[in-house]
Amino acid sequence: MEKMEELYARLSYEARLYKNQLTLLQKEIEKLTLTSLDTSNALRTIQSLQQGDVLVPVGGGSFVKGIVTDNKVLLGIGSGYVIEVDKETAAKKIKEREDATKETINKIAQEYSKVLAKFEAVSKQLQDLETQIMLERRGKEVTREDYV
Repeated sequence: MEKMEELYARLSYEARLYKNQLTLLQKEIEKLTLTSLDTSNALRTIQSLQQGDVLVPVGGGSFVKGIVTDNKVLLGIGSGYVIEVDKETAAKKIKEREDATKETINKIAQEYSKVLAKFEAVSKQLQDLETQIMLERRGKEVTREDYV
């Protein structure tokens, strides 16, 4: 009986670990999905960019009027730095980022599936063990009642 309770405690701990892992992976997938949407929107915007009047979003639902005068785009390269490139180069780089983000989402989704399978297996073991412990306790109670 004591060994079963130790096993139950170990399996409960494993189940909690897997559940926490699943939560973290899910949050990462959500964050990367938002990043993918953002890069997709940027790509669409750059591809449709033409010379003339534009509205530039500045946040809070506010915009500033601007004029596109050439075919150049400022492309973020990390750590707050940007480079000036032509529209086609910017579109190519953003497409590469979008593809890399989608690939990462797929890898994390595969990892999520693996962890989920482990979690479900441990949960099943936990349920079976719980049932076994309860049956054993009932058996001891019935045996005690027979002797009283």
